[in-house]
Amino acid sequence: MMKSGKLNRAGYAAERGGNGFRLPFLFATSLGLSLMVMPGIAPAGSDEAWWEQKRELSLQERRAQRKQFSEAFKAKLGPEYQTSIPYVSQQAIDGVAQAIERYRKIVASGGWRPFAGKTTIRLNDRGEHVAELRRHLELTGDMRTRSRRPRNFDAGLQEGVARFQMRHGLIVTGFVDSRTRRTLNVPAQERLRQLETNLVRLKDLMKINKAKRYVLVNVPAFRLQAVEGGTVALQSKVVVGKPAKATQTHLISAKIRELNFYPYWRVPDSIARRDIIPAIRRDPSYFDKLNFRLLPTWGAKPIPPEQIDWNSPDIFKRKFRQEPGRGNALGVLRINMPNKEILYLHDTPLKELFDQNTRAYSAGCVRVKRVLELAAWLARDVKGWSRTRIDVTVALGESKNVKMKRPIPVHFVYVTAWANGNGVVQFRNDLYGLDGGNVQLAEADKYVVPGSNAFAP
Repeated sequence: MMKSGKLNRAGYAAERGGNGFRLPFLFATSLGLSLMVMPGIAPAGSDEAWWEQKRELSLQERRAQRKQFSEAFKAKLGPEYQTSIPYVSQQAIDGVAQAIERYRKIVASGGWRPFAGKTTIRLNDRGEHVAELRRHLELTGDMRTRSRRPRNFDAGLQEGVARFQMRHGLIVTGFVDSRTRRTLNVPAQERLRQLETNLVRLKDLMKINKAKRYVLVNVPAFRLQAVEGGTVALQSKVVVGKPAKATQTHLISAKIRELNFYPYWRVPDSIARRDIIPAIRRDPSYFDKLNFRLLPTWGAKPIPPEQIDWNSPDIFKRKFRQEPGRGNALGVLRINMPNKEILYLHDTPLKELFDQNTRAYSAGCVRVKRVLELAAWLARDVKGWSRTRIDVTVALGESKNVKMKRPIPVHFVYVTAWANGNGVVQFRNDLYGLDGGNVQLAEADKYVVPGSNAFAP
């Protein structure tokens, strides 16, 4: 019989008493977790009110617990899953080729079975579905321990699920939630096809990595690499364009020529028409709150606010400019790379977006978490522009333009399957549907991230 994973009062007491308590306790302490995340033991003679309080944890408490478990998993397992080689490199090609051979054998052996239903599978569950999960993770190389009770969801299987989640860019929970289930249910044949597609793509992309120093943005991985001499000098999380066709990040190559500290944001006409004008018509205070100026044309003086008629059809002919400042959509820094798509790298005031796993929130441009560190790496050869000088400029709020001594190439690529330097295979969802297969598109988070729909490039 399948165990649902939901606690009743008797089950709670039993789990707290025998091995059901001991397993999560040992796992938590092995990760160095605070025992504050463990459910408390009922005091002697506990009444119904105590039980109800423990059973009905608030959503905020559950999220805090899951975040602590997630951070502990990543701290323990993270180094093994760090992509230490350039996404586009001979090492990457060799790793994907080896993965293809392994997945061909998995497909030839019959692959794995899909998981039916919607029930969450978690620690202390028992049943054939747990044994099937274990077999799946053994096939994919995520299980590192054997169990004498394969039908029991133990700490070893919990770590195996966490490894699977890390390899697929999922939120690391250690249990099978709806997203993990959908990812587990991608057939082995489809994963093989994804690897083969990316091998062809990687070989074609090898022509772009000829420069000694360059920047690489892997859009579906939501990651940036600064590459020097064939090795990764710096990595950063990024936010990329949303999946809708009009807001996708363009896959182009350009050259970084300038750093713009405290830049103006010259709003593209498409964003002004689609987002800003309708919002200001609903609430005119947005115009001042977001520090915008309205210009007749680029280079002209701003139109006085009292002369603006937001309901006039001529408003769509005007140009919007956001003034410099920490609240500017570009943050404190834009990394300028002239190109016809008006695509660039930049800072953002919405730092909380970097905490999300699926970071497709922009209108096409790419926001960089470690943007000041990247700026220091880019400006290394520019006299007088050390990391200290950069920090001082930001602290003082100074608008400065810093030209590169020599342009540095930047490439926006689309790699959804690759292998680390240690041979660990990683997959990501086909964010823009460019792989031509059936891997489900990445979803937005279940709850709206504050600021994720703010006006931004």
